[in-house]
Amino acid sequence: MSVFWGRSLVAAVWVMAAVVLQTVVLSQLGLPGATPDLIVVLVVGWGLSRGSLEGVIVGFAAGLFLDVMPPAVGTFGIWPLVLALVGFLTGLLADDSQGSSLTPLLVVAVGALSTLALYAGVSQLVGARAFSWSQIYGQALTQGLYAVLLALVVLPALSATLRWVEPSSPRY
Repeated sequence: MSVFWGRSLVAAVWVMAAVVLQTVVLSQLGLPGATPDLIVVLVVGWGLSRGSLEGVIVGFAAGLFLDVMPPAVGTFGIWPLVLALVGFLTGLLADDSQGSSLTPLLVVAVGALSTLALYAGVSQLVGARAFSWSQIYGQALTQGLYAVLLALVVLPALSATLRWVEPSSPRY
């Protein structure tokens, strides 16, 4: 199996697992504030480790799968747009994040916050759902905190999986 197909298979498995865990397990935890967003951590981690092109592809695929996974609510297409944009922007930082171990965690926190803001903004732009910005501010702190905590587990696991498929992949 070529590296491309191996990486594609790994991406598909990670995306499906993240969306299922997000909708079935994490959304039912009842933690205060926002729901921990495993999908955003995956998209940001993939963008950081593989670059902007693969970040867009994984972000779009994760958003599309999230939009069709029950209980899908909201306007179809907002999640693929937002997650593809986040994957692209974090992929642009791929080379800059390799030196420090704190930089990927900071990028994950910013990615989680920007995902929240982008989703609310695009939803309001298309008239899908009215968010109050006070709701968003209330969820922003926990969204960033949960994303960083998830990243402590997800980023090393993602890095190890990618190194298994392609030994020259970057480490976290």
